[in-house]
Amino acid sequence: MANRSSETTIANRYATAIFALASDGKKLEAVVEELNALGAAISGNDELASALKNPLISKDKKAEVLAALAKKADKITLQALKTVADQGRADLLPKIAQALRAKLAADKGELIAEVESARPLPATVQKQLADSLSKATGKVVHLNLKENPELLGGVAVQIGSQRLDASLSAALNHMRRELLASNA
Repeated sequence: MANRSSETTIANRYATAIFALASDGKKLEAVVEELNALGAAISGNDELASALKNPLISKDKKAEVLAALAKKADKITLQALKTVADQGRADLLPKIAQALRAKLAADKGELIAEVESARPLPATVQKQLADSLSKATGKVVHLNLKENPELLGGVAVQIGSQRLDASLSAALNHMRRELLASNA
Protein backbone atom coordinates (compact mmCIF):
# COMPACT_ATOMS: atom_id res chain seq x y z
CA MET A 1 0.00 0.00 0.00
CA ALA A 2 1.24 3.46 -0.87
CA ASN A 3 2.13 5.83 1.92
CA ARG A 4 0.15 9.01 2.56
CA SER A 5 2.68 11.26 0.84
CA SER A 6 2.68 9.26 -2.39
CA GLU A 7 -1.13 9.00 -2.24
CA THR A 8 -1.30 12.79 -2.00
CA THR A 9 1.10 13.13 -4.94
CA ILE A 10 -0.97 10.71 -7.02
CA ALA A 11 -4.21 12.47 -6.04
CA ASN A 12 -2.70 15.82 -7.05
CA ARG A 13 -1.74 14.44 -10.47
CA TYR A 14 -5.28 13.21 -11.12
CA ALA A 15 -6.71 16.49 -9.81
CA THR A 16 -4.45 18.48 -12.15
CA ALA A 17 -5.60 16.43 -15.15
CA ILE A 18 -9.28 16.68 -14.21
CA PHE A 19 -8.88 20.41 -13.57
CA ALA A 20 -7.44 20.91 -17.06
CA LEU A 21 -10.18 18.87 -18.74
CA ALA A 22 -13.00 20.53 -16.85
CA SER A 23 -11.52 24.02 -17.39
CA ASP A 24 -11.41 23.46 -21.15
CA GLY A 25 -15.06 22.43 -21.15
CA LYS A 26 -16.12 25.31 -18.87
CA LYS A 27 -17.54 22.77 -16.44
CA LEU A 28 -14.99 23.13 -13.68
CA GLU A 29 -17.25 24.11 -10.80
CA ALA A 30 -19.84 21.43 -11.62
CA VAL A 31 -17.18 18.72 -11.85
CA VAL A 32 -15.53 19.85 -8.60
CA GLU A 33 -18.92 19.85 -6.85
CA GLU A 34 -19.80 16.38 -8.15
CA LEU A 35 -16.45 14.83 -7.23
CA ASN A 36 -16.51 16.57 -3.85
CA ALA A 37 -19.95 15.08 -3.10
CA LEU A 38 -18.78 11.64 -4.20
CA GLY A 39 -15.57 11.94 -2.16
CA ALA A 40 -17.61 12.90 0.91
CA ALA A 41 -19.96 9.96 0.33
CA ILE A 42 -17.01 7.57 0.15
CA SER A 43 -15.35 9.07 3.23
CA GLY A 44 -18.62 8.84 5.14
CA ASN A 45 -19.29 5.20 4.28
CA ASP A 46 -16.72 2.77 5.70
CA GLU A 47 -18.15 -0.16 3.74
CA LEU A 48 -17.87 1.67 0.43
CA ALA A 49 -14.38 2.97 1.26
CA SER A 50 -13.26 -0.58 2.15
CA ALA A 51 -14.73 -1.98 -1.05
CA LEU A 52 -12.86 0.58 -3.16
CA LYS A 53 -9.60 -0.37 -1.41
CA ASN A 54 -10.21 -4.11 -1.69
CA PRO A 55 -7.90 -5.64 -4.34
CA LEU A 56 -10.22 -8.65 -4.66
CA ILE A 57 -12.95 -6.49 -6.18
CA SER A 58 -12.34 -5.94 -9.88
CA LYS A 59 -11.60 -2.53 -11.34
CA ASP A 60 -14.65 -2.96 -13.60
CA LYS A 61 -16.93 -3.57 -10.62
CA LYS A 62 -15.51 -0.50 -8.85
CA ALA A 63 -16.09 1.56 -12.02
CA GLU A 64 -19.70 0.29 -12.14
CA VAL A 65 -20.31 1.26 -8.52
CA LEU A 66 -18.87 4.74 -9.03
CA ALA A 67 -20.87 5.24 -12.24
CA ALA A 68 -24.06 4.18 -10.42
CA LEU A 69 -23.36 6.65 -7.62
CA ALA A 70 -22.80 9.44 -10.13
CA LYS A 71 -25.24 8.45 -12.86
CA LYS A 72 -26.51 12.02 -13.37
CA ALA A 73 -23.04 13.56 -13.28
CA ASP A 74 -21.36 15.52 -16.03
CA LYS A 75 -19.65 13.56 -18.79
CA ILE A 76 -16.23 14.79 -17.63
CA THR A 77 -16.95 13.58 -14.08
CA LEU A 78 -18.03 10.16 -15.35
CA GLN A 79 -14.90 9.87 -17.52
CA ALA A 80 -12.70 10.87 -14.59
CA LEU A 81 -14.35 8.23 -12.39
CA LYS A 82 -13.86 5.57 -15.06
CA THR A 83 -10.21 6.50 -15.53
CA VAL A 84 -9.50 6.53 -11.80
CA ALA A 85 -11.19 3.12 -11.37
CA ASP A 86 -9.46 1.64 -14.45
CA GLN A 87 -6.10 2.71 -13.05
CA GLY A 88 -6.83 1.06 -9.71
CA ARG A 89 -7.04 4.37 -7.83
CA ALA A 90 -10.75 4.43 -6.91
CA ASP A 91 -9.85 4.42 -3.23
CA LEU A 92 -8.10 7.79 -3.71
CA LEU A 93 -11.26 9.59 -4.86
CA PRO A 94 -11.73 11.51 -1.59
CA LYS A 95 -8.13 12.76 -1.81
CA ILE A 96 -8.51 13.55 -5.50
CA ALA A 97 -11.68 15.52 -4.77
CA GLN A 98 -9.92 17.39 -1.96
CA ALA A 99 -6.96 18.23 -4.22
CA LEU A 100 -9.31 19.34 -6.99
CA ARG A 101 -11.22 21.58 -4.59
CA ALA A 102 -7.92 23.13 -3.45
CA LYS A 103 -6.90 23.76 -7.07
CA LEU A 104 -10.21 25.50 -7.77
CA ALA A 105 -9.82 27.64 -4.64
CA ALA A 106 -6.24 28.55 -5.61
CA ASP A 107 -7.42 29.42 -9.12
CA LYS A 108 -9.90 31.85 -7.56
CA GLY A 109 -7.27 33.25 -5.18
CA GLU A 110 -8.86 31.51 -2.21
CA LEU A 111 -7.54 29.07 0.39
CA ILE A 112 -8.80 25.84 1.96
CA ALA A 113 -8.12 25.40 5.67
CA GLU A 114 -8.15 21.86 7.02
CA VAL A 115 -9.69 22.22 10.48
CA GLU A 116 -9.74 19.40 13.01
CA SER A 117 -11.73 19.64 16.22
CA ALA A 118 -12.62 17.17 18.95
CA ARG A 119 -16.33 17.83 18.43
CA PRO A 120 -18.40 19.53 15.74
CA LEU A 121 -17.87 23.29 15.71
CA PRO A 122 -20.98 25.46 16.01
CA ALA A 123 -21.78 27.55 12.92
CA THR A 124 -20.90 30.77 14.73
CA VAL A 125 -17.45 29.43 15.64
CA GLN A 126 -16.92 28.22 12.06
CA LYS A 127 -17.73 31.70 10.75
CA GLN A 128 -15.47 33.40 13.32
CA LEU A 129 -12.62 31.02 12.46
CA ALA A 130 -13.07 31.52 8.70
CA ASP A 131 -13.22 35.30 9.16
CA SER A 132 -10.09 35.31 11.36
CA LEU A 133 -8.16 33.16 8.90
CA SER A 134 -9.31 35.33 6.00
CA LYS A 135 -8.13 38.45 7.82
CA ALA A 136 -4.77 36.85 8.67
CA THR A 137 -4.12 35.59 5.13
CA GLY A 138 -5.73 38.38 3.15
CA LYS A 139 -7.66 35.78 1.12
CA VAL A 140 -11.07 34.17 1.32
CA VAL A 141 -10.68 30.98 3.38
CA HIS A 142 -13.02 27.98 3.15
CA LEU A 143 -13.02 25.46 5.98
CA ASN A 144 -12.78 21.71 5.47
CA LEU A 145 -13.97 20.41 8.85
CA LYS A 146 -13.03 17.07 10.37
CA GLU A 147 -13.67 15.60 13.78
CA ASN A 148 -10.74 14.11 15.66
CA PRO A 149 -11.63 13.09 19.25
CA GLU A 150 -7.92 12.57 20.02
CA LEU A 151 -7.51 16.37 20.14
CA LEU A 152 -9.57 16.39 23.37
CA GLY A 153 -10.50 20.06 22.79
CA GLY A 154 -9.51 23.11 20.78
CA VAL A 155 -8.65 23.00 17.09
CA ALA A 156 -5.79 22.22 14.74
CA VAL A 157 -5.72 24.23 11.51
CA GLN A 158 -3.63 23.59 8.41
CA ILE A 159 -3.44 25.83 5.37
CA GLY A 160 -0.99 24.49 2.83
CA SER A 161 2.21 23.62 4.68
CA GLN A 162 1.42 25.90 7.65
CA ARG A 163 -0.07 24.19 10.73
CA LEU A 164 -1.37 25.75 13.93
CA ASP A 165 -2.22 23.24 16.64
CA ALA A 166 -4.24 24.90 19.39
CA SER A 167 -5.63 21.61 20.67
CA LEU A 168 -5.71 20.44 24.25
CA SER A 169 -3.76 17.29 23.37
CA ALA A 170 -0.94 19.41 21.86
CA ALA A 171 -0.84 21.60 24.96
CA LEU A 172 -0.71 18.53 27.23
CA ASN A 173 2.06 16.97 25.13
CA HIS A 174 4.04 20.22 25.31
CA MET A 175 3.65 20.32 29.10
CA ARG A 176 4.72 16.67 29.35
CA ARG A 177 7.87 17.34 27.30
CA GLU A 178 8.72 20.37 29.44
CA LEU A 179 8.26 18.39 32.66
CA LEU A 180 10.40 15.54 31.35
CA ALA A 181 13.09 17.97 30.21
CA SER A 182 13.18 19.71 33.59
CA ASN A 183 13.53 16.37 35.38
CA ALA A 184 16.33 15.14 33.14
